Amino acid sequence: MGVVALTATMSLAVAATAYAGTDERIDVAGGEVSFTHQGDYINSYDLKADGYCLMAELKIINQDHSWTTTSCGYNQRTHKSLKRINEGAPVYLRACYTKKSGNRVKCTGWQGAHA
Repeated sequence: MGVVALTATMSLAVAATAYAGTDERIDVAGGEVSFTHQGDYINSYDLKADGYCLMAELKIINQDHSWTTTSCGYNQRTHKSLKRINEGAPVYLRACYTKKSGNRVKCTGWQGAHA
């Protein structure tokens, strides 16, 4: 009986970790962007008064979903809650400097995480 209980416990532990999400954060000279899997949201934090905005961009490969949030100006932060992300789905985050018009100037590479 003790062996059966131990096996069941171990199976539950493996199943729980298989669906664990991961966070991602990208630091750049002008601030930081992040994805938090607990609650599925993205943040953008502009830390430099340099005339550029900082955009967090998140996408899911093989699906037609992407989200952005942009902060403009020294010490400005934005937060966006996301919808329609399946648990464990691979997501990709990047940081982009933009003009106030929203046009991208320069972006980092994509970095992966899991919802």
